[in-house]
Amino acid sequence: MQAMTDDEVRAFVQKNEWFTGLKVDAESQNVFYDNAESNCIELKFPEKPMEAPYYARVASFLNLEREDLFYGAVLWLTLWDIGSPQLEKTGWKTVEKMRLAFGETRPIGAAPGHSFRSDEFVELNAFLLPCFVFGWDAYLLPSGNDYFVHISHDEFWVVVTKTTEVHKQLLQQLNELGPQPAHERCMARFCRK
Repeated sequence: MQAMTDDEVRAFVQKNEWFTGLKVDAESQNVFYDNAESNCIELKFPEKPMEAPYYARVASFLNLEREDLFYGAVLWLTLWDIGSPQLEKTGWKTVEKMRLAFGETRPIGAAPGHSFRSDEFVELNAFLLPCFVFGWDAYLLPSGNDYFVHISHDEFWVVVTKTTEVHKQLLQQLNELGPQPAHERCMARFCRK
């Protein structure tokens, strides 16, 4: 894992736009597609604590048949200080201690992006888990796939697909989690046609 600043995440998304189709607002932390086929699948948050690790794995395992087909990803935390400060500090410390194992000493606020290599699938899951547990806003940008995930502090998460084909595949894959059509606010934010 390598930590990234907001500017480094934006630069990464912009550099790879030719391949991924992802765009990012220059001044905000908003990632989106701007093609006619883009669409959203909205899902609820885990209802029980023991479901959170499963949801983290599902989010990072989408469109993969095996872990060895994971090509890396970027996890960009965009809101991690909402809610009870006493509880949020637990999440901050957990993530900052995990980052320390990779030699990263900066606080989350200084470098909220996390780049994971293809051999760091389990590490991605560990960093994704606090997003579901503490209700942090985050983007999961997997390499080599035509979708991204947005986790919201409003207790839902969205899978944003680039093409109709990928939308159908992921809708079927997520069927057991009760996917819903996305609200207009999600479509307007993530799918700019």
